[in-house]
Amino acid sequence: MLKKRRLIIVFGIILMAIVLAINFFSGSPDESKAGLEQIETTTRKVAEEFDEDFIQLLMNYRPEKQMSFSTLNFDSKHPFYLYTSDGQLLYWSSVSMIPDFKDVDTGASFKPYQLIDNSKGTYFSRVRSINRNNQQYWMVQVYSLYDKVEIDNEYLHAGYNNDVFGNDRFILSAEPRGEYDKVTGNRGEYFFSVSLRMGYVPVGHKSSTALLLFFFSLTGLVFILGGDFVVRLWSHGRRKLALLYTISILVSIRAIMLVFHFPQDYFEVPLFDATYYASSILNPSLGDLLLNVIFSAIVLAMLISMLGRREVIVAFAKIRKRYYQWVFYLIAYLLSGFFLFLFFKLFTNISNNSQWNLNILDIPTFDYFKAISILILFVGGAGYLMFTLMSLNLVFYKARAKKAYALKVLMGLSLPILLVTAWFDFIYLVVYISHIILLVAIISFELYDNVLKLQLNTFLTFFFGCLVGAVVTGAASYQDYGKREIHEKERLANQILREKDVMAEFLLSDVMQRVKEDLFIKNRMTNPSLSKDPVEQKIRKIYISNYFDQYELNIMIFSPSGEDVLDRSNEQSLDDLRYRYMNSDYATSVRNLYFVKSGEGVEGNKFYAFMPMVKDGDFIGTIVMELVQQRIKSTSVFPKLLLDKKYIDDIYDSNLDYALFRDSVLQYSIGVYNYRNPDVIELLENNNLYKSGMNRDGYHHFGVRNGSSTLIVSSPIYPYNYILADVSFFFISYIACTLFFIIIYALLNGLNKVQFNYATRLQFHLNFAFFVPMLVISAISIGLLSKSYLEDLHRQYFEKANIIRDNLFQYLEQETKGVMDRDEFLAEVYRLANTTATDINVFSSDGKLMATSQPNIIEKKVLTRYLNPEAYAEIIEAQNNQVILDEQVGSLKYKTVYISLREMKRQHTLGIISIPFFESEEELNVLIVDVFSTIINIFVAIFIVFLIVSYFVSKQLTDPFKLLTQKLKVTNLEDNEPMYWPTNDEIGLLVKEYNNMLYKLEASRKTLSLTEKESAWREMAKQVAHEIKNPLTPMKLTLQHLLRLQAEGRIDDPEKLKKPIHNMINQVDTLSDIATSFSTFAKMPLPKNELMDFEQVVINAVELFKNNERGKVVFYDQVQERLPVMGDDKLFGRVISNLIINGLQSVPEDRVPTVTVTLTTQKEWTRLEVKDNGAGIPEEFRDKIFIPNFSTKSEGSGLGLAIAKRGVETAGGNIWFETVVGEGTSFYLTFPLVKMAKPGAS
Repeated sequence: MLKKRRLIIVFGIILMAIVLAINFFSGSPDESKAGLEQIETTTRKVAEEFDEDFIQLLMNYRPEKQMSFSTLNFDSKHPFYLYTSDGQLLYWSSVSMIPDFKDVDTGASFKPYQLIDNSKGTYFSRVRSINRNNQQYWMVQVYSLYDKVEIDNEYLHAGYNNDVFGNDRFILSAEPRGEYDKVTGNRGEYFFSVSLRMGYVPVGHKSSTALLLFFFSLTGLVFILGGDFVVRLWSHGRRKLALLYTISILVSIRAIMLVFHFPQDYFEVPLFDATYYASSILNPSLGDLLLNVIFSAIVLAMLISMLGRREVIVAFAKIRKRYYQWVFYLIAYLLSGFFLFLFFKLFTNISNNSQWNLNILDIPTFDYFKAISILILFVGGAGYLMFTLMSLNLVFYKARAKKAYALKVLMGLSLPILLVTAWFDFIYLVVYISHIILLVAIISFELYDNVLKLQLNTFLTFFFGCLVGAVVTGAASYQDYGKREIHEKERLANQILREKDVMAEFLLSDVMQRVKEDLFIKNRMTNPSLSKDPVEQKIRKIYISNYFDQYELNIMIFSPSGEDVLDRSNEQSLDDLRYRYMNSDYATSVRNLYFVKSGEGVEGNKFYAFMPMVKDGDFIGTIVMELVQQRIKSTSVFPKLLLDKKYIDDIYDSNLDYALFRDSVLQYSIGVYNYRNPDVIELLENNNLYKSGMNRDGYHHFGVRNGSSTLIVSSPIYPYNYILADVSFFFISYIACTLFFIIIYALLNGLNKVQFNYATRLQFHLNFAFFVPMLVISAISIGLLSKSYLEDLHRQYFEKANIIRDNLFQYLEQETKGVMDRDEFLAEVYRLANTTATDINVFSSDGKLMATSQPNIIEKKVLTRYLNPEAYAEIIEAQNNQVILDEQVGSLKYKTVYISLREMKRQHTLGIISIPFFESEEELNVLIVDVFSTIINIFVAIFIVFLIVSYFVSKQLTDPFKLLTQKLKVTNLEDNEPMYWPTNDEIGLLVKEYNNMLYKLEASRKTLSLTEKESAWREMAKQVAHEIKNPLTPMKLTLQHLLRLQAEGRIDDPEKLKKPIHNMINQVDTLSDIATSFSTFAKMPLPKNELMDFEQVVINAVELFKNNERGKVVFYDQVQERLPVMGDDKLFGRVISNLIINGLQSVPEDRVPTVTVTLTTQKEWTRLEVKDNGAGIPEEFRDKIFIPNFSTKSEGSGLGLAIAKRGVETAGGNIWFETVVGEGTSFYLTFPLVKMAKPGAS
């Protein structure tokens, strides 16, 4: 049967590979058809969602209601817009794109489904006519198919919609075309046409559904049959073969998955997506790493289970006896250290090859990727802990060496490692010290005894292992944070030392484009009678953002002839500038923009932007901007969503401070750190500054050299409470995983089979009573504090917005009255935005944009010129003064404050100020991290303290029960001492009942003693009579025989008298022996109950037979410490001697008598075995061995074993035997050990 299953499994694995190979190499039979079906499926679903939104609109906008933003605002699935019959926009649900009504076909060729193509993109739309109150409205619903936004970054995605199309190999058409495929609805309605060109791949995968179903069926079959096959082998004791087959099956399945890139090439599963994590061929994704770790854990668990079996441990103990103990200690320590190394590297592997960090800073963005990463780390850490426990269990099982010797070997191995790690890396030192603490705890407290059984010590062992694992991963997390920080600082330093401002290039390219398209500037330049100063002012105030505060700006305006019309005294002509700077050595990626590096003089880096101005095809002059860098600025309010991804690598953390030194002389510094401190010069001379950085004054400093220039980049050191929070977070996570797997284990094995003792249940209840309320309180505290911080953050936003409103109100009022023109008002908006380091948008009272400090957001089609519909409802319709809203553009989430500007008298709305806070989410995350780190540190600290306290409390509460147990074990009919309990609590009542029981037992003992004495005397009398009758009968017969001889007259014959008289003398000797035996028994003192060293008793008894001529007595002493036992040492000595004598006497004459005496300990008991090589005890005699007066020998009273049994059981021990006829008999004695207080314990 097993052979058949083995063949089926092998065949199934081969067939799995064949199925994936067919699917891998053949692909889908018709990509074009599959692509069209997928497009139709998606667009039909969108059409259904259009209908759902339309129904919701009709429910909100009933005929009796007036149209308003408040009425129409609801969570629609897709953007929609309402127009009047003449095309006037009345409502918009989104401000990312608003279609022009001219692009909507509402004429004779009207179609309900249309393609709208504009400068923002291509949209699938649904157009409907609505009649309300005799008014006709047009409702336009849109769904993006292709986005034409000019920016492509992590927030904005340019190109095709990934949910509809697999790549960009397609062409869309609003009208049907012969060679195009029609995309239609469920009822056949026409949507649009699409041409899928060669190379188009549908969304998703290239797999055959039938083949994949077959593959999964085969996989399930292999796992079911393979698992059952391995379980059968395991249960039959063929564990090595089961392990071999398990490895073969798991390795085969993983190899097939890796070769054919399953499932990443077949399904869109983020867990198996290499863009999130990829480290090697074996781990191309996080899912693959998870499978590899799980499969490795299965194999390791089987191996540990094999090593934990008693026969393996005993066999290994025999091997240990042949070699020095320190060799095995060293091997165990090295293997444990190797697993520690694997555990540590597992963390660094995940951290270095993934898109996320595993520390407290990532808690606000915690997702299932990080949860799975922690699960992987837990499995790795569990393997490290379990292997360490099992290897030490193998080494220390019945080891002759003391714990102190093992710890000395550990210290001897660890000392050089500690010195090396302390010299090279403090992180490795912390990790190895935690490893040593784990080993010392395991050895000192014998934690390896708690592995394969569920009790209180088992949980404490696992919790301690979780704490050590948390310290290891916390240290690894801190090391990873430091490496990332150094990398960031090195990148920033190289960029600055490279003296290239990529951000400035990006911004100047936009400025140059906008200036060349500005009609006001062109009109000023074409009119020779008008001053050109307004041109310079507009460029400075409107186009030059506050990023360029680090530059000194000089603007030159040249006529077509090359004359400077701004400064006639300027001796530099346009040709001079072109000749000097317009060459390839200074060229940038932006046309007509040149960058000149600073030399050894005081002059900084320079940008020269040449902007030829053209109007109606005529060249009207040139504007030149000269920007001389004064210092490098690390911050900018320029929104992230305007930054293209090609510039992302050149943007660095604004929290970094830095300073540039040339020949140890400070050139400039940015940030709050004081680089003028004389101690900084010492840093420059320290080589560690340029390797791993140095900590000084609460900052971490890292330096980069470039010739005579040195840049020091600084940042606040990672807070100590964050370091502790990392450890606490991992500790809580590991404990949660431990409890989860224990619950799974209990469910799989049956809850009835998993039973805990009283101490364990008490510990659980105590910890549960603490853990749950603490967890609830922590969660509530985090929620309340986060809410409080959020409210405070909103208050700060409103305060800043009100300051801007107060400063902007007078200018808007002047612009409304015509006192100030639009350009002047726009200049004031720019000035205020630069001053407050914010982005400002001003909308009119009808919701249209009047001015903005970031026109690129509008010009690059990121947003439209319309007010947020929710803000429209709150500010304009509801007449609220201010509101803060959550907004999102692409995937960038932020908060925006809207605040109204009203007239002083009539309070009419003049406009609405919109101020986006792009850093709001990051600021809130920082606050959450602060709160969470504080609470989790307190939580873990209290939890650990309470765990320790509850352990001792539970121990104290269970000690009376242990004392009662000990007392009950030695309770007999002799000396029983009552217990004392100081309080009258539940235990006191139990002790009182126990003492009452002793009193009753004493009364019963006295009654029983009298009865026993009477019975004993009767039995004694019977035995004496029996024993005396035996010799009296032959004596009587002899005397009668002598009388008969006398009567016959033959009494004088000496020969005839000799034999009868000799027989009578023998019988008298027998009577004398009987009398002596009973006299000795009568004189035997009562057994004492005193503390003794049982090992010494055994040694003394065996010593008597050291030179015995009857046979050989061998003693094996397998204990390493005193054996405190309560009893009578003399009685025990006689019992042992009697057993040895019996053993020697039971050996036939054809054998050399050998008695083996073995002394061992097991937990709280000691056991003595007396084994002989005699004839054994026949079956019919085995039930009578301990009966008084029974003996298998011709001589003896038969009282020896009876007395032995009575004495052993009186002391609370047990005595039994095992025998094999013809081979020998083993007598076993077990006694409970008395727990002794440790020296120095109170």
